[in-house]
Amino acid sequence: MKTLIFPDLHEPPQPVFDRIETIIADEHADRIVFLGDYFDQFHDTPSDAERTAKWLVQSLTDPRRTHIIGNHDASYLWLVDSTFCPGFTWEKANVIRDVLGEDSKGKFLFHTWVDGWLLTHAGLSADWVTVPVDLLPKWIENEGKAARSAFDHGKHHWFAEVGRTRGGLRPAGGILWCDHLELAPISEVRQIYGHTPAAEPRWEGSNHLCLDTADRNGPQHFALIDRGAVKVRKLDGS
Repeated sequence: MKTLIFPDLHEPPQPVFDRIETIIADEHADRIVFLGDYFDQFHDTPSDAERTAKWLVQSLTDPRRTHIIGNHDASYLWLVDSTFCPGFTWEKANVIRDVLGEDSKGKFLFHTWVDGWLLTHAGLSADWVTVPVDLLPKWIENEGKAARSAFDHGKHHWFAEVGRTRGGLRPAGGILWCDHLELAPISEVRQIYGHTPAAEPRWEGSNHLCLDTADRNGPQHFALIDRGAVKVRKLDGS
């Protein structure tokens, strides 16, 4: 199994979408995972959001593709205070929801597993884990269901908790908001996540990879998992 992983997009220019599609076609991957934050960018417009939403409509039809929810996406999938994220506007929300449809949130996931790697938008910090590591897969699946139910009813869930690094009260944010500097490793759990941008991808040991290198021109890197081994590549092929 070969899996491609693309981090935060943040409404990149159309050539970036074209480049991503070219990489997917050229690599003949069995699976493609997007780590979320498709929307919001400094000084963006509803037209930028519409272009991204139209790309998502097509991407969501490919059964090989998994689309993770980011904090900037949750605020448009659930129009409630508990998922609010800076960058949100009602003008963009109206366009996004019109293009994606009212029931689109069911097509996105909070997490997925690839060859033993846990993939989320922002990473899962040990601060939140309440079960032994062997029970983690079932536990996080159940927490995802609880988060959906909470957001559907306008209630809070720790997935959307903001940590101290981002101005919150908790030592670490939830899987939508955990800053790379806050993430406390979970023994025996390997993770790949985005959310915290930097010029280059960052490894913490060999078990944690923060892949977010997005700027105004979208992501600069992507990752490939082949039989459990992770390789990071430049999006432009250099």
